[in-house]
Amino acid sequence: MPNISMIDIADLEKSMLAPFVKKALKNKAPDPAFHAMMGHNPELSKSMYVAWGTVFQSGVVDHKLKEVIRVQLSRAADCNY
Repeated sequence: MPNISMIDIADLEKSMLAPFVKKALKNKAPDPAFHAMMGHNPELSKSMYVAWGTVFQSGVVDHKLKEVIRVQLSRAADCNY
């Protein structure tokens, strides 16, 4: 049983997180579940999305390190990435 509920994406699209959710859906990253879970705290969700974008989309971090991060996150989440 999960400890936190997932917020419906349609509800998030009506919140302050709408621009981030729309961009995530358009780019197919991060997974919409990111916002569905983090949306309980909109300010935290926004900050995490901005940090994610800085790391994964702006080219600030070397591509090899990004892949290591992705693999480690997928293993931590028990995902078959």
